[in-house]
Amino acid sequence: MAKITTIMEIIKPILASIISESPSRNNLFKRNLLKEYLQIVVLGFIYSHKDYSQLLFYGGSALALCFDLQRLSEDMDFIDETKKINVSKLAKDLEEYFSKRTDLQAKTTVQKFRVYLKFPILHDLGISTREETDDLFLKVEVFSEFDFCTKYSTDIRPIFKYNRSILIKTLDISTLMATKVRAILFRKWEKTDKQGNTTVKVKGRDYFDLLWYLQKGITPNLSCIEGFESMKELKDKLLEIVACIDSHSIQLDLDALIADPNFVNNIGKNMKAILEREISEKL
Repeated sequence: MAKITTIMEIIKPILASIISESPSRNNLFKRNLLKEYLQIVVLGFIYSHKDYSQLLFYGGSALALCFDLQRLSEDMDFIDETKKINVSKLAKDLEEYFSKRTDLQAKTTVQKFRVYLKFPILHDLGISTREETDDLFLKVEVFSEFDFCTKYSTDIRPIFKYNRSILIKTLDISTLMATKVRAILFRKWEKTDKQGNTTVKVKGRDYFDLLWYLQKGITPNLSCIEGFESMKELKDKLLEIVACIDSHSIQLDLDALIADPNFVNNIGKNMKAILEREISEKL
């Protein structure tokens, strides 16, 4: 019987090339550029695997990779409709895949529904000092609690990026918008410094994504947003939230996700006014 030869995927030179061609000098942005490539690698693994190919990809990374949202994304979010995915097994399978099928080693840790992949590459790529961590972290979250939303459809979207072709399973665009609106309505989040001082009060990416949806003329799947009986109720609540936007927080959160610092600065200053207009006109 002929021996089957496993083709080794060469990743490290591609990561080095991505850094050398980065349009930004911001090291946090460069790290997220690397994550974008690794996200594609992970998606290729997931959607070619019999145990994981039915996962639904959603969130900011899905918008960026499947719908051309013009920003980077840090994490990968999936929905497990079957409620059968073993996250620890997924972590083990991902670690084994990188170890045996690529030239890049990965270590994984599991926390509830999260898999953290750690890639020791930052020192070699010159975007982390010897006093800083060598690990690039990529977080993969698999949610099985999606019962709040029952009226939705799924969609198959092709990705052609970095010489890879992948068919992705995701949610319909209206339901994707609903998950983003829910994040704005219900997510409690802030970033603090080492002294415990709040440095970022909101996730600017959430408002950037909301703007993207509105400008595309998309309306959210209201049946997946609990507590709202009409679009007018939702519009009024969003306008109330947007009125309290902290421009500095918007800018700080988007700095690592968008290459042009001038655009980030300007969108931070003007996000409130733009969103108030878009929500009033589009919802």
